[in-house]
Amino acid sequence: MYGMMMMNYFRFNTTIEHLFLRSINVSNTSGIIAASAAFFFGSFILEGAKMLMFYWTVRIQQNPLTYGQTDGKNQDLSPLFASLMIPSNLNQVKQRRLKYHFWGMLTHLFNVFLAYIIMLAVMQYNWWIFFAVLAGSGFGHFCFGAMSYSIREKYGNLSVFRDSDSSHINTTYEEEAQVS
Repeated sequence: MYGMMMMNYFRFNTTIEHLFLRSINVSNTSGIIAASAAFFFGSFILEGAKMLMFYWTVRIQQNPLTYGQTDGKNQDLSPLFASLMIPSNLNQVKQRRLKYHFWGMLTHLFNVFLAYIIMLAVMQYNWWIFFAVLAGSGFGHFCFGAMSYSIREKYGNLSVFRDSDSSHINTTYEEEAQVS
């Protein structure tokens, strides 16, 4: 009975019994390196998927009148043609938002699945796996975090980030009322 209980403390060993499934066992140094690399890559991909979820959220919240201004192929057009880039009807706007919402849902499902897998891996209480997940998450945030700045720059003038703007923190209600 005592041998079947799981140890609830971290250890530096190179063996993991029953990694996710009863038949998956890691029993040597090369196995723990491979498992650590897999979880490093998994947490790196999770950070990228979070950034993708951020992108879909921004695209859903985007003002429909600015769709033509953010399409890469229309960047070289003059402002005189801006009215021609506006969607011609409300159904196009609804379809585009539904498409972004659908891709956001799939990205969210992937995020949840991958996050639970990584959580279960860390719950093996192995320092090597734990460090690999931390390193992969940090490296992923470093790489994909730069993308959030470019998304904020590209869509920042479209008033998508109005709620996240912190410039109103030092103003009072009376000051805001006078500005309006």
